[in-house]
Amino acid sequence: MSATTDIPLLKRSARVSHREDRVVIEYLGSELTIEGEGALIFGKVYPLLDGKNGLENIARTAAVEPTRLRALAGQLERAGVLALVEAEESIDPRAVTGREFYALHRRHSAHWLQPVYEHPLWERIVSGKATRAQVLGFAYEKYHYIEGAYEHMAVAAANATPAMMPHLARHFIEEYTHGDIYRKGLMSLFADDVVVRAQPLPSTRALVNFLSETAARNSFAYYAGNELLQMTENTSDATDGAAVDRFYEAMRRHYPYTGRLIDSFIAHTRADQKLGHESVFSEMCDAVPPLTRAEARDALETTRYMAEHLHLFMDGIDRAYGPLTSVPRLPEELGSC
Repeated sequence: MSATTDIPLLKRSARVSHREDRVVIEYLGSELTIEGEGALIFGKVYPLLDGKNGLENIARTAAVEPTRLRALAGQLERAGVLALVEAEESIDPRAVTGREFYALHRRHSAHWLQPVYEHPLWERIVSGKATRAQVLGFAYEKYHYIEGAYEHMAVAAANATPAMMPHLARHFIEEYTHGDIYRKGLMSLFADDVVVRAQPLPSTRALVNFLSETAARNSFAYYAGNELLQMTENTSDATDGAAVDRFYEAMRRHYPYTGRLIDSFIAHTRADQKLGHESVFSEMCDAVPPLTRAEARDALETTRYMAEHLHLFMDGIDRAYGPLTSVPRLPEELGSC
């Protein structure tokens, strides 16, 4: 660590709270407590941990002992809540390798997905408390989301860099007809004409539209966000996979009329896994050139926004279908009152 050129930057998603004589920093589901003299020093330098000031300048401005500040900064760096970079490195346009970004993305995504996994709709379904409309609405909105893949995947492939193109084009070709898998499941309960004419919720359209807009802007950020969606179901992790299986088992038990629907959900998951979709983003990250810090930040922010859209997607199903007595939503039923 250099005394003069190290520039400390507190992670943007770290939440700092001052509690009596201690400081608590929450970051990615972990909590770090600083007490005593360390808390006093942190309180003085906290406003300056913006990535614009070197350690020596911060120590001088905040009137703290430089060696103690460096020791505290080193501890915070090891805890993962603070980044320390050389002044020259901070302007390096190729600072993050694809493999480094992949590890960073996995860690952040797991944290951002927690509110999605904790959404009350999941508990309602697995406990048998969800209404018939909510259960079927869940199936229809999954269909609308999967069917919408042809919109944003085509845009992403068209705007891809040479390094990204083979991966995006392959995934687009493989995913193009996957909406038909859900469609066949819905046809076990509804006429095909009804399935085709069903209208998605605005919250579902917002999710598809966000993917399309991101695909037009930046194909790598687009797939970073898309990977978060893949992580909710197409996983190589045995624990996560077992949780998905338990959800479907509970759904089948409480709502036996959904049997063929659930078969279609499972068929789609297995089709994706057979095609290796859970590893596409890892392969992309191995192929792309190093990312600038701005590119890495953009891709992470896009991923966070995707998690927020996914939560709204769940909210839409829970709230919109709750008071309904019939499903699906058809065009002639959606006029103004």
